[in-house]
Amino acid sequence: MRDANQLVLLAFWCVVLLGLPFWWKTTEVYRAHLPIAEVESWQTREASTFTLPTKISLIVPTWLLPNDDKAHLYQSMASSIGSELTKQLEGLSSCMTFPIHVQLETWSTDDLTTEGIHTILHQPTNTTVGQYNYYFHSSDVQPSKSKQEQANVIVGKNRASVIRLDKLDEDTIKSVVLSLVPALFKTEYETLSEIASCSTGQVDKYDANSMRTFKYSSQYQITFSLMNNNPQSMAIGWDIRSAVKSYLYPLLNELSDVSNFTVDSQIQNYAPLSQEPKFMERQGNPNYYYFTPDQLPHFVNSADWNLASSISSYPTVNFILYSPSADVTPLRIHDLHGNSTTRSRIGIIFTSTNKPLRSVGKPLLSNSFLIPRWGGVTIKNPPRNMSSESQYSISKSDLQPMMRIFISQLRSLMGVPDISSSASRILPPGLNVTFLYATHTGITTLEKDNLIRRRTMENMVNAISTLRSLGQLVMEIPNMVVLDHIQNQVRQSLTSIRSVRDALDKGDYDHALKHSVDAIELSEKAFFDPTMVSMLYFPDEHKYAIYMPLFVPISVPLCMALIKTLKKWKSRNNSPPTTSPLESKSKSE
Repeated sequence: MRDANQLVLLAFWCVVLLGLPFWWKTTEVYRAHLPIAEVESWQTREASTFTLPTKISLIVPTWLLPNDDKAHLYQSMASSIGSELTKQLEGLSSCMTFPIHVQLETWSTDDLTTEGIHTILHQPTNTTVGQYNYYFHSSDVQPSKSKQEQANVIVGKNRASVIRLDKLDEDTIKSVVLSLVPALFKTEYETLSEIASCSTGQVDKYDANSMRTFKYSSQYQITFSLMNNNPQSMAIGWDIRSAVKSYLYPLLNELSDVSNFTVDSQIQNYAPLSQEPKFMERQGNPNYYYFTPDQLPHFVNSADWNLASSISSYPTVNFILYSPSADVTPLRIHDLHGNSTTRSRIGIIFTSTNKPLRSVGKPLLSNSFLIPRWGGVTIKNPPRNMSSESQYSISKSDLQPMMRIFISQLRSLMGVPDISSSASRILPPGLNVTFLYATHTGITTLEKDNLIRRRTMENMVNAISTLRSLGQLVMEIPNMVVLDHIQNQVRQSLTSIRSVRDALDKGDYDHALKHSVDAIELSEKAFFDPTMVSMLYFPDEHKYAIYMPLFVPISVPLCMALIKTLKKWKSRNNSPPTTSPLESKSKSE
């Protein structure tokens, strides 16, 4: 009977011991190996050092190089200029370098005319991103405005600039280039340095301009909304299709190298304001209603305005053309500083503040404001001579000034820089620099090059940050599932990041942008994969709560029986051996 009990106990424990590894393997959380060490290596200075080269061609008149000795002298000058420019930009960042390579070329200025200069400045060149041409001449087709000016510079819409020098020699060319190039690129390089510093953890956030810009996306949706407060008094329509096609599409075509856009429009009636505007009474002048900057954060009535878009999951850029009702017409926006012309081109950017205003300011000429990372709002007051219950249609020509405001706001939201304003603050007084604007497309080639470099660095830094967050999340939550396709996406993202750095080293910015887009998209796909959260809310406490009611009632009797059996076996081994009476009698004899 005793042996039978021991066999039963042994059978139960065999089932437990054989089933435990099988249960452990079948309930194991699958975790593919992630290259976390490689991800973390991008935080070191050696791995996160980026090189953004720039090639500059100094194109001088042919007559300036009459012989080989003179040509060799100017070639040495070009190399010296490149070395000095690179040295000036060395201290901008500890994780970025901006080498500038300068080469010398020639062109004929014998028959130079105004039309020839116009052709150079306006026609596209055969250069790529990061390659720029500077044409030098001393003819009279580009006269200086002042005798004190060292040079008269015209920066074209493309990658070419024409520089007129009264004294065309080695020292003057060198002095002008060393003053002009830092003014054009230093602000951009400083911005790129701040962005790159985020990959090493040196900077926690971007500047105010970056916070205004939308986060990068391969596609954006632009929604134009006409908000009519009181359609009973006036029905409003607009020719937005023609206006978008004529005024906005040229800019979107230029930005298509960076991101794609889809455009839609809507008209919403009965769009009330969330707050009442203030009243301005003026003697001798018409009265009007106005909003102050502290009221603008509450201008968009999210509760009553249907601005949510179900067309696309991509980021939406909202542009609102608001038409107030007759009882608050005309409606205007006041500037905080009382300046009606300083920022009239793009309106104002509001911030939430509780500080009281010292003055009501003056009305903005644009009558619009910008909402960071959201869109823009423009107020369109209906004509004063409109009668009640009338039809009012905003034609394509009427929409032109408002479309200019929307285009300027879109430039700010997409991160397109204003090179002319940033360069003007750095230029020395001896240079007369004129910037040509792209009136048709809304963006110059220089600005687009700046945008490409900035978006490339942002994508690369954000991809590294996303992968690092993914690695930390996987290490902190041991029950998180990591499938093989997550591992593949992380490895492909790291490969794209390495390709970005290699392309930047070669100055191939177009391919660097494409690889950066792949890097950020793959990293976000891996981070937001649905399988990554399947075990996110299944901690060890839940395991204990599930398994203890099942195994404790069984394990306690088994353990007690095993302990009892072991004690009996141990006591049996420790007791002295017993002898029979026959064995005792034989030993006594």
